[in-house]
Amino acid sequence: MSYPKYHAKPHQRPTPGRTSPVVYVLLITVPAVIAIVALRPR
Repeated sequence: MSYPKYHAKPHQRPTPGRTSPVVYVLLITVPAVIAIVALRPR
């Protein structure tokens, strides 16, 4: 039994729309919020 080439990896990225943007937003916003709080005049 030989599978076609387009069936080699059917589920390489199951949910790319939910995982990547959230991670990137957190990586951008968290350091920004920490920097704003740290640099805010007291």
